[in-house]
Amino acid sequence: MAAPTFDSRSLFFAWSTYSTDYDTYAKWYDDEHIPQVMDVPGMVGAQRFLLADTKPLPGVRALDFGHLAIYEMEGSAQPFREEVKRKLISGEMVLPDFMNRPFQALFLDAVSEPFHTERFAAAENLDDRHLFFAWSRHTGDDATFAKWYDEEHIPQIMSAPGMLRAQRFEMSGLKPLPGVETPDLGHLAIYEIAGDLEGFRAEVKRQLISGEMALPDFMIPPFTAMFLKPVSPFFPAEN
Repeated sequence: MAAPTFDSRSLFFAWSTYSTDYDTYAKWYDDEHIPQVMDVPGMVGAQRFLLADTKPLPGVRALDFGHLAIYEMEGSAQPFREEVKRKLISGEMVLPDFMNRPFQALFLDAVSEPFHTERFAAAENLDDRHLFFAWSRHTGDDATFAKWYDEEHIPQIMSAPGMLRAQRFEMSGLKPLPGVETPDLGHLAIYEIAGDLEGFRAEVKRQLISGEMALPDFMIPPFTAMFLKPVSPFFPAEN
């Protein structure tokens, strides 16, 4: 099966921490929690991640909100939100006592076309994809920012070892789910990398230090970033 592609991609991020042992937590997530929403219209798949051991890039602020579950959808995430809300209110979806409250969660909409590599086209699944999140804010107009990102910045990074896909996102206008905190971190660029992150990090660091990669004055430092490793396979939806 090929890695999924999208005409209109939206994401739901659910960060959480827990008070039980990891195996109990992971079993509940994979065997019970994720399957409850995999039949929602538009659902493409889900995967779980933890912060990787990779050293942060120079000059960035590293974030760690805990365990991250990513739900990927074709089109609007509204049906997903309504179904999760319905199941929570009805009691059909019960969150165990070992889940620490409150949760951090975000709905995100794509604001760029995806950038793919030949490696992505040949990928049979996304089970071993690692992620680099680059959150940023900027001064000036959005069009100048988007043009620089899509025509200069992302193409530079697409040459890094292991690159699969890159795409830009902004916070969705959807209302948050009840009982969650919504961190406002600005614009998000997601870089998906096959396997080990060290080659990717080394190449981006090299470009930054050499001056080959120059960040414009309209970018507001410091940037916030995360390196993430997969702790589950990619679970494809059945629909």
